[in-house]
Amino acid sequence: MFARMRIWLPDAPGVLGAVAAEIGAVDGNVVGLEVLERDAGVAIDEFVVELPDVAGAVDAVCRAIRNIPGAGVEEVRVLPGIVSDREDMVLNAAAAILQAATPTAAMNALSGQLISLFDLSWLAVADLGTESFVEVHGEVPTIAWVAAFATGSQSGSDPSNDTTNSGVFVEAVPETALTVCGGRAAPIRRRERRGISMLVVVTARFVDALGWREHAH
Repeated sequence: MFARMRIWLPDAPGVLGAVAAEIGAVDGNVVGLEVLERDAGVAIDEFVVELPDVAGAVDAVCRAIRNIPGAGVEEVRVLPGIVSDREDMVLNAAAAILQAATPTAAMNALSGQLISLFDLSWLAVADLGTESFVEVHGEVPTIAWVAAFATGSQSGSDPSNDTTNSGVFVEAVPETALTVCGGRAAPIRRRERRGISMLVVVTARFVDALGWREHAH
């Protein structure tokens, strides 16, 4: 079976080799690696590992990682089916959005892709000008909370821009009056936020080409 492991590590020479050795010691194999953040001597890396298809394999690899001084396991998810590289997943999501026939369908596709790709527990598309939600998924905060979060993000005083512990993102959709906001329990790391931002920008350019402004009025 395959699992995606998000791991805190000291950002120092030799640590990745130590991680690979510990994973190998429990008959696992590293098949993918992505650096999500690096800051203040700590790296948050995401490993895709192939593990024996036996009970207790995930617990065993977590214990192995914790043998490394300064290392910790933030999150582990067992992956169904074929393992995809995150960049491929983002590109596939963009392609799916670009297959939409109308601006509304493109925005709906963006929401669905963001929820699926980034394991969001909730997502809202808001029109902050009219203080209303256009689309909601899951248990979303109030529109006042989303508006305040968006304002804080724009001022640079909100953790949505520096993501050490934040599991929430907010992105204005360029050329529209809309803002996309979503969240999950686990922190959303900087590289993930770049993927979210890219998909929002792609969608914005596409809905503008489809005549969003005429559609909105």
